[in-house]
Amino acid sequence: MQILTLVTVGLFWIAMVGVCGYAVVCGGRPERLGAAINMVAWLATVAMRLTSASAWLPAALSVLVIDVAVTIGFFWLATTSTRFWPIWAFGFALSNLLVSVAGALLPHVVLFAYHTGLGISAYLALCALALGTYGLPRNADPVLRNGTRPQWQETRPRAT
Repeated sequence: MQILTLVTVGLFWIAMVGVCGYAVVCGGRPERLGAAINMVAWLATVAMRLTSASAWLPAALSVLVIDVAVTIGFFWLATTSTRFWPIWAFGFALSNLLVSVAGALLPHVVLFAYHTGLGISAYLALCALALGTYGLPRNADPVLRNGTRPQWQETRPRAT
C-alpha cells in the first residue's frame, strides 16, 4: 500500500511540475498566473502536511483555507481573462472546496474517498491549464498572450 501511495504522489508531483512548467514556458499571462496559483497552493499544502499530521484529516482548517484561496484565485482569473480554461479550473477548484467542506461535515468519511476526491479535482484543474496552454498559438500576438479583458466601459469626461 505504501508503494502505491509513493507512486501516486510521485506521479502527481511530476504532473504538477510538468504542467506548470509548460504553462510558464509556452503560455501567456493567464497561463502563468494559473501555474502560480497551482504551485503556491501545492507548496503550501505540502508544507502544512509536512509540519502537521492533522492537515491530512478532512476537517483541516489550514487545507480548507488554501482551497478557498485557490477558488478565489481561479474565480478572479476567470473573470479578468479572455481565456476559457480558467472557468473550468474555477469549477474544479470549487468541487475541491466542496469535497473539503463535505469531509469536514461528515466526520466518518473514509480518508481514501476524501483524498481521491481532492486528487481528481486537482488533476482536472491541471488538465484545464495544460489544454489552455496547448490551445494558445505559438505565434500569438502580444495582445492575445496578455489575455486581459479590456475595461467594460471606457471612462470619458462628460461634456458640460
